[in-house]
Amino acid sequence: MRKKLKLNIKFKGDQVLCARSPFLCLSCKDRNKCERIETYYYPYKYADIKECFKNDERKR
Repeated sequence: MRKKLKLNIKFKGDQVLCARSPFLCLSCKDRNKCERIETYYYPYKYADIKECFKNDERKR
């Protein structure tokens, strides 16, 4: 099941200066300089992530 992620991101050139939830940016004075991004991600269980790293280490 995918989850929706909303972020306000402030860039300086090709670097990210700040990436926060819009709820946490309400008091920010530079809020108008941010880009709002909505994306989706698929959360993984901790055991699945650990298994992935274990398999990666075996290949080395």
